[in-house]
Amino acid sequence: MSNAAFIDDWNNIIPFKIKVTDLEKPTEQFVYKSILQFFKLMHYDVASYENMYSDSNETLTMKRVELVARINYIYQLCSDSKQTSFLYVDLVKPTGKKIIHLLKVLLNYLFYTNMVKETVLEKANNCAQEYSELNAKLNQEQITKEEKKIRANKINRHIDDLKLHLPQLKNQIETLQQRKHKLQENISTLKANDQQLADKIIKLKIEHSELAELLVADDEASSVREIKQSLTREIEILTETEKELQQAYQIHVSSINQIRPCNALLEKMLLFGMDESCKNLRGAIVELNSLCDKLRKQRNNLTNLSDTLQNNCEELDGLLADKNQELEVRRKVLEKNDRKNDSKHLEKEKRLKALDQANEIYAQLLVVQKAEMQRVIVMVEQALKFIN
Repeated sequence: MSNAAFIDDWNNIIPFKIKVTDLEKPTEQFVYKSILQFFKLMHYDVASYENMYSDSNETLTMKRVELVARINYIYQLCSDSKQTSFLYVDLVKPTGKKIIHLLKVLLNYLFYTNMVKETVLEKANNCAQEYSELNAKLNQEQITKEEKKIRANKINRHIDDLKLHLPQLKNQIETLQQRKHKLQENISTLKANDQQLADKIIKLKIEHSELAELLVADDEASSVREIKQSLTREIEILTETEKELQQAYQIHVSSINQIRPCNALLEKMLLFGMDESCKNLRGAIVELNSLCDKLRKQRNNLTNLSDTLQNNCEELDGLLADKNQELEVRRKVLEKNDRKNDSKHLEKEKRLKALDQANEIYAQLLVVQKAEMQRVIVMVEQALKFIN
């Protein structure tokens, strides 16, 4: 490679520019600056050499020796020959031939490193990433191992604690076994008591059934119901009779209204001694008088019937009072016997309430019947008084 081509290549890649005169007559400062720029492009640490010419002579000499050693190492590495070397005198008193050869070797090495830099860096980055991943995985495994170790230590301590509590647990087990036997004995006792209670419940159910039969199949209650039905029928008959009497009363009133003028005329005719037609009128008057007698007899019969019904109603009131008292006694007995059986007790209370309501309705019906009978009697008496 010619010097001109070398200079062009150098100036294109390295910030420190060189000239032909610098290569022909190199100085220490030229060599120093050229080498320093090369080291910077190679990413070497050259901070200790940047201001070395400001130091003392002794320090400067030491740094020159260090710098020469580094240059020599790279020079031999790049030239691949130990016969070529860079000495202290080459830095202090450089020659053109030696410096040109050195700079050309360093420039070729820089070209080579730039060429393989991407591949090497990619591989290096991959290796670094793989190293980081492996290191992270190793750290995670180490952390997991430590956690397992801590967990194992906790389990071991827990096992030791359980071993310490084992005698106490055995004592507790024995105590629980004793309690178990006692509870089994208590259960046996409770079962026996339960059987006794079941027998009592069966007896109470039997008594309840008997009382229910007595309550349902009571002969006196049946007779009361029959009397009630018969009274209802009699009231219906009396109601019909009342209607008939009302109709007869209307007819008789109209007849009397028609007869009154005739009666007055008849009396006048009797005074003057009338003929055979007057006799017919007298016969009609006799018939009317007999009809009035019959109506009076019917009134008496109705009065007697009303008195009889009144007495029957009073007897029924007494009978109802007795039945109510008897039902109250039976209700108390049923409440006492059925207190342990809530559902059946409620049913009996409902039945007793239904009976009470039926008795109240029956009493109200009797009151209504009495009022109706009184009204019929009053109407009959008024009709008879009007006829008389």
